[in-house]
Amino acid sequence: MIYRMAIYPLILLSLLIYFFNLGAFQVWQPNEAFYADASRRMLETKDFITPIYNGELRLEKPPLTYWLVSLGFYIFGVNEFALRFFHALLGLCTGLLSGILAWLLTKNLKTALLSFLVVVLSLQFFANAHYASPEVPLAFFIALTLTLWYGYYITKNTSLLVFAFLSSSLGMLVKGPVAFVMPALIIFIFLLLEDRREILNKKYYLLTPFALLLGLWWHIYQTWVNGRDFLNVFFSENFKRIYAGEDPIYFYLLDTLVSFLPYSVLFFPALIWALLRKELRFAVVWTLSFFLVFSLIKQKIPVYVMPAYPAMAVITAHFLMEGPWERLKRFWAVFVCSLFSLVILLGVFYFDLAKGWALLSLVPPLALLFERKLAPLFGTVVFYLFLLGAVLPYLEGYRHYRELGSFIRELDPKGELKTYQVGHFNHNLPFYAKRKIIRDQAPEKGSIVVFELSSFDRCTPLKTFELYKGSESRLFKFMLDTKRKKNFSQFGVCLYF
Repeated sequence: MIYRMAIYPLILLSLLIYFFNLGAFQVWQPNEAFYADASRRMLETKDFITPIYNGELRLEKPPLTYWLVSLGFYIFGVNEFALRFFHALLGLCTGLLSGILAWLLTKNLKTALLSFLVVVLSLQFFANAHYASPEVPLAFFIALTLTLWYGYYITKNTSLLVFAFLSSSLGMLVKGPVAFVMPALIIFIFLLLEDRREILNKKYYLLTPFALLLGLWWHIYQTWVNGRDFLNVFFSENFKRIYAGEDPIYFYLLDTLVSFLPYSVLFFPALIWALLRKELRFAVVWTLSFFLVFSLIKQKIPVYVMPAYPAMAVITAHFLMEGPWERLKRFWAVFVCSLFSLVILLGVFYFDLAKGWALLSLVPPLALLFERKLAPLFGTVVFYLFLLGAVLPYLEGYRHYRELGSFIRELDPKGELKTYQVGHFNHNLPFYAKRKIIRDQAPEKGSIVVFELSSFDRCTPLKTFELYKGSESRLFKFMLDTKRKKNFSQFGVCLYF
């Protein structure tokens, strides 16, 4: 009864926290800036085929992520909320797919509801759902493909199979062939273990060419238009990473301990337990396929295994509901809740935030008293509330990109003057200045110059801005740098005549 009283409010809180302060923070650099500026330009030029960032071809990824951002801009206007809206929405939809998969596999409503929460509140997934990049759309379309396929497998409804192939095509328009290859591999291995005759189903081989054509038409077009330039980028993005890198083979095992919080440690015993559970076989194959394939690839990035999270959530949720090792579950719930409370308290005092935020540290231990299995999720929601409501607004005080872009537009409202940045390049400046920012070139006279004060002495700054020179993608390091005043520099803006 307590579980039922707790889980539905928790789902509602999760829905709300996904959109809380979604547009309150400026474009993160470098990666989010590529999608912000290129999508803004798409909307202005009506060229939705070839992404162009800061006047340069941006062929590293297919266009669907840019389309999502452009659609957000079209509906809500060109702003940060619109930039991230569809990523947050697809994040929640991915959680929904995990819940549907859990129901199809286990017929357990508690497992299904908990699977949704485990996905949408896991640390890596939540962060990426609040950040414009291809990772969450890719995870969504891979989850949609595999869930539709499993629905077809148990019902033999051909419409579900057609939509599964269509979903894989859309996934290829997010991040290339991986959106087809990985689901195909997972399905093949599962059928090899479960139903070998199904591998010979002619429908798969009839639909595959159509799915590939729909998914790879952009790649064919760019090969025709941009030739070797595109092929070099394509092979670098899709094949060079296989052998270029030095990360250890166990990288993802260690990374999961942080990225899959709050249930990261429990996932590993859950996976061992699931190996013997026939109803979880599809989720196990899905999970292990991602971990094994991407562990063998030399270059490793945490988000590469994120499309496995929906299956990992099913395994973890079912383990929490029906699995053994209750003492381990109790210990981990206490540990995680204590960790979140401690982090909130340390954050309040280290960053000198309003002391009222410290009251949030009381919620995780109180949750332990009412519903132990869900307490880590309550702790996670409270932590995200603290992060979005206190810590990130604190960081905004060190991010002056919108102000700098507005000043450039005031100096040149019609965009007639060339604009340079000297000494360092801030990737989100083209978005906020609404123009191309020339870098790595000596400024010409009759231009606007944004320059690090020590790097250019040919004009007097009209105004100065303190800008961060590191990568904001490493958020924890950025947070520490703001406190220690590291990697910041003064930049001036002048009219160079």
